[in-house]
Amino acid sequence: MNELSFYRRLVREMSAGYAYHRIICNHSGEPADYEFLEVNPAFERLTGLKAADIIGKRVTEVLPHIREGAFDWVRVYASVAIEGKEIEFQQYEETLQRWYRVHAFSPLKGYFVTFFYDITKEISQSLELETIFNGTQDAMFLVRVEDGEFLYMRNNAAHQKLTGLSLKDIKDKTPIELAGKEIGEAVSTNYQRCAESKKPMTYEETLPFSAGKRTWLTTLTPVLEKGKVKYLVGSSKDITQQKKAEEELKKRLEYENLISSVSQLALQERSLEVFLADSLRLMGEGMGVSRVYIFEADREKGIMSNTFEWTAPGVTPQKENLQEIPEAEFTWWVDRLKNREVINYRDIEDIPDKKTKEILRPQEIKSLLVLPVYVEGEYYGFIGFDDCIQNREWSEADIDLLQVVARIISEYILRKEFEEKILFLSYHDQLTGLYKRRFMEEEIKRLDTPRQLPVSVIMGDINGLKLTNDVFGHRAGDLLLKKATEVIKKNCRREDIIARWGGDEFVILLPRTDLKVAEEIVRRIKNECALDSEGPIQVSIALGYATKIRAEENIWQVLKEAEEWMYRHKLLQSKSYRNAVISSLKATLFEKSMETEEHAERLKSLSLKTGKELGLTDKQLDELELLAVLHDIGKVAIKESILLKPGPLTEKEWEEMKKHPEVGYRIAQSTSELASIAEYILCHHERWDGKGYPQGLKGEEIPLLCRILAVADAFDAMTNDRTYRKAMSREEAIAEIKRNAGTQFDPEVVSVIESSCYNDKNFHEGQY
Repeated sequence: MNELSFYRRLVREMSAGYAYHRIICNHSGEPADYEFLEVNPAFERLTGLKAADIIGKRVTEVLPHIREGAFDWVRVYASVAIEGKEIEFQQYEETLQRWYRVHAFSPLKGYFVTFFYDITKEISQSLELETIFNGTQDAMFLVRVEDGEFLYMRNNAAHQKLTGLSLKDIKDKTPIELAGKEIGEAVSTNYQRCAESKKPMTYEETLPFSAGKRTWLTTLTPVLEKGKVKYLVGSSKDITQQKKAEEELKKRLEYENLISSVSQLALQERSLEVFLADSLRLMGEGMGVSRVYIFEADREKGIMSNTFEWTAPGVTPQKENLQEIPEAEFTWWVDRLKNREVINYRDIEDIPDKKTKEILRPQEIKSLLVLPVYVEGEYYGFIGFDDCIQNREWSEADIDLLQVVARIISEYILRKEFEEKILFLSYHDQLTGLYKRRFMEEEIKRLDTPRQLPVSVIMGDINGLKLTNDVFGHRAGDLLLKKATEVIKKNCRREDIIARWGGDEFVILLPRTDLKVAEEIVRRIKNECALDSEGPIQVSIALGYATKIRAEENIWQVLKEAEEWMYRHKLLQSKSYRNAVISSLKATLFEKSMETEEHAERLKSLSLKTGKELGLTDKQLDELELLAVLHDIGKVAIKESILLKPGPLTEKEWEEMKKHPEVGYRIAQSTSELASIAEYILCHHERWDGKGYPQGLKGEEIPLLCRILAVADAFDAMTNDRTYRKAMSREEAIAEIKRNAGTQFDPEVVSVIESSCYNDKNFHEGQY
C-alpha cells in the first residue's frame, strides 16, 4: 500500500469528521462561499449530510442559512484558506443544531481542511452545570488554592445579587483584597481550616457588603488533585432573616422572662422600696442599659424628683442631683408625658430643648427613653432609661415591653397605696387622721414598760359637740372636731401619741413625760382654744391628766384618773361654757340677721307688760323675757343671703327660713338654761287659725307665751324700718293687728295690747 492510499484509508476510518473545501470569491475578490471537495464517513455520520448530496456543491446550497447566524463560518474559514491560519474553536451550528469542536488549516492557498467533533453532549452537560450554578438560590463561589493563597475565580448570580459583587469585582482577588484586612483575614482563616482538614465544613459568618450586612450559613467543599486541595467550592445560604427571627424569638423570650420576673416580684414583695429597686435592676440588666430611674411628680408643688435609681457598674448615680426640679421649666417634656407620649432620642443632641440638654450632658447620656407612668388614670411620673455607652435605637418591641413593665409597676404602686390606705384607716380615724382607740390601746400596752417611765396621759372631751351637731348639723360638728384636733396636734410634741378615744373624747399618751410637762401641754391647749373666735361655737376642751411614776402602778388606773379629772373640769366648766355659748349665739344672731338688741329690748318690754296684764306668774314672766330675746335663735343656722335678702323670698328660700323654729328648739333642748323655753321657741310662729308652722297648732293649743310674743313681735316689726319697707305709724300698726285678730293673732291678747298701748304714755312717746 502506497503512502497516499494509507492516508486516504486513515481519513476514511478516523472517528473525527473530515472535509476538504475550496474558498469561492465574488467578482470583487472577496470570499463569498466555499464548496465541498471531499468528506469522510465520519463527517456524514456527525452532520447527517451525505457525500453524494454535497460534493461539488457550495455550502450555501447545502446549508442556505449558514451565514444568517451570529457566527460567520465563511469568513472564519476564508481567513484560514487565504491567510494560512490554523485555528481551533467550539461553535454551535444552528442549521444542524449541534455543537462542534473544529480544527481548521490550509494545505494550499485558497483551500482548507477541517477536522471536527460533535461535542453537543458535553456542552449540554456543561450548560446544565452552569444552569445549576447560576440557578440555585444559594450564593455559590469558586476559590482557587494557589501557593497558599485563596483566589476567587467566579461567583453565581445569587451571590452577585446578595453581595453586590460582580464577577469582575472578585475575579483573581484574595479575601483581604476584596474585603479588607480585618474581615478578609477572618474569611481566609475559615478557608485555611477547610484546606488543612481536606473535609467539607459548615459555619456561620456575618459579613458587610454594599448590598447590606448579611448573615450566611456557608459550606466549603474542597476539590483535591493528587492529594492536594486545588479548589474550594463555596455555597452560602442567606440566613439573615432566619437569624433575625431567632434573635427576635430570643429577645421575646428574654422579654417574657423579664415581665415574668417583675410580675413575680410584684406578687411576692411587700415593700414598695424593695420592689421598685429590684424592678429597676431587672430592667437595667435585662435591657443592657446604663441607668434606670423613676421620677415622681408632686402636683401640689409642681416639681418632679428622682426617687429610685439603678446604675450599671461604673456608671455614676445621679439621684442626688435630680431633686425638686420645677416642671414649669420643662413644659415640653412634662406636656408630652401627660399626653401619654414616649420620649425617645437616639442622640440627646436631637432634643429640641436647650436646658434639657444642659442637664443631660454632664450625666454622659448618649441616648434615652422615657415612658410616662399613670396610677389610676392620674399622671404619677415617669420611668427613664439612659445609655451612656452608645447611641441606642429603641425598637417598637423594646418600647412595648417596657410599657408593659411600667403598667405592672403602676398597678403595684396603686395596690400599695390602697393597702397603705386600708392600713391607715384601720389604725386612724378617718375624720381627724388621729389614731383610733384600738391602736392606742395596743400602744399603751407596748409602752407600759419601766424604760418609758414616767408616762403621762391626757384625756380631753370637746365641749358643745352635741349642741353643734344638733343645731348646725354634723358637718359643722365635724369641723369642730377637726379644729379641736389641730389645736391638740399643734400643742403636742412630735413623740406624743394622740388618739380619738370616742365620739368627742381624745387621749394623749406622753412617754417619758412627768406631770409638770403634761400640765404645761394642757395649759398650751387651753390657751390655744381661748384664741379661737371663728364660728358660732368656740373650740373648748375639758382636759384631765395623770402620770404613772412607778412600774407597779396600773396604767389603766392612771388613764381612769385622767378621765375622772377631765369630767370634774367639764362639770365645773359646763355652766360658764353654756353661758358663753348662749352669748355667742345671741351675738351671732344679731350679727347675721336684721334683729337687733334694741328690737329684743323693745319686744321684751312690750311682752312683759302684756304678760302682767294677763296675770302671768313670775316664772312665766321670766320665761317670756327669755323667749322675747331668744325666740329667733334658730336663725343662726340660716344663710345670711336669706336672712338679709331685701326682697321677697323664693319658695325654696322660704322653706329654709321656716326651719329656724325647729333649729332653735334643738338649741334650747341642748342647753339646760334654755330647756324651759324650748317648746315656746318651737311654737312662736304658730297662728290662731292653725295656718302657722311648724306644727299647725290652732287657738289655745298654742302656748300663751307664744301668742303674746306673736302680737308683740308683729307690732314692733311694723313700727320700725326694715330693709324692704318703711315703718308704719303706731295707730296703723294697731289697726293692722286688730284686722288679723281671730286669724293670725289671739283676739284676747290683741285686745290687751291695744288697751295697754293706748293707756300707756310710752305708746304716744314712741317707746314701743
